[in-house]
Amino acid sequence: MLKKPRLFTAGPTPLHPEAIRAAAGPVPYHRTPEFEARFDRVQTGLRAAFRTQGPVAVLTTSGTGAMEAALASLFAFDDRVVVVAGGKFGARWGEIGTAYGLDVVEMTIEPGQPVTPAEVATLVERSAPVRGLFLTASETSTGTIYDVRAIADAVRDVEPGIVTVVDAITSVGALPIATDDWGLDAVVGGAQKAFMVPPGLAFVACSPRGWELVGNESATPRYYLDLRKYAASAKKSQTPFTPGIGLLLALEAALDAIDEVGGIGVLEDNADRLATACRAAAAALDLELLSAAPSPAVTAIKAPVPGTGPEIVAAMLDRHGAQLSAGQGELKPHIFRIGHIGYVDDLDLLGVLGALEGVLADRGHAVTAGAGVAAAAASLAAARAQEGSSG
Repeated sequence: MLKKPRLFTAGPTPLHPEAIRAAAGPVPYHRTPEFEARFDRVQTGLRAAFRTQGPVAVLTTSGTGAMEAALASLFAFDDRVVVVAGGKFGARWGEIGTAYGLDVVEMTIEPGQPVTPAEVATLVERSAPVRGLFLTASETSTGTIYDVRAIADAVRDVEPGIVTVVDAITSVGALPIATDDWGLDAVVGGAQKAFMVPPGLAFVACSPRGWELVGNESATPRYYLDLRKYAASAKKSQTPFTPGIGLLLALEAALDAIDEVGGIGVLEDNADRLATACRAAAAALDLELLSAAPSPAVTAIKAPVPGTGPEIVAAMLDRHGAQLSAGQGELKPHIFRIGHIGYVDDLDLLGVLGALEGVLADRGHAVTAGAGVAAAAASLAAARAQEGSSG
């Protein structure tokens, strides 16, 4: 049996063909006018994606490196910060903050459950004085979204000068994140998500006030992760250190492809359509979602039999070459996750759902053949009809 490997994770995601071709070409020297022109095109695309007018720092790191750069560039030892932790990646903000000697107040949320802006604002008020707030727009480990804009606004009502930092690594390209208009001081992204390029590049966008705060000399000592260097170099169409040149060329190609289809909003709409259809399929297959506030980036589904999530993931890979994501941490035995961001389309979703039906049926879950695929197809058709009527 011929099996094509297919990624259905929330990162890394399938690579865009133009990005693959660009990365496979010759590597130019990065201190040349040619490279500077290409870096400027990357900056233009990233500013559109993050909805910001300022520079976007491009670091040759994983997303976690960009998270650390944002924290190190904005905060100093013993600053008190509130971390909203609804899963593995929200908790990572607390781990980084503790490593840098910050006074971390962690708001732990049950996996998959939402949090209200008023609840976060109350915690900040009780913990005053609080210098920083760390949020995760889409908690990948649980498939849950948080209303970053509403939370930031509510918190500023009780702590007007608070510095807001957002992990948007799986959010950019899945739901709108307006860095400038929402007054987000730092927003973190990663190349291997909706940008459709291999892992290795990460981004930090800042609001105008955020860039002013980055210039604070009293912040944590830093060198490679110093966002001041990236902002200064971006003004000269450069990076402060040797970048992942091949990855940058791939990113340039991917950003061009995003622009050609209509911009980052098209990717956001695509992820939302696919996630809505996936949720419809889960309901038709009598499967329960983990999240009460499901993300368009990734759908987290409870295994029909508790403790069998990894077995479903393994069977999908072994039988069909389809790589889903298992759960993480305490959720690992109990869920599996299907990603919807980046270079994925309707046929990808319908195919993986058809394969999932077979795997579940073989494992004894009562499945009406084609029910999940039919529900997803109906959802996608309804979305197309709505787009047609609104267009």
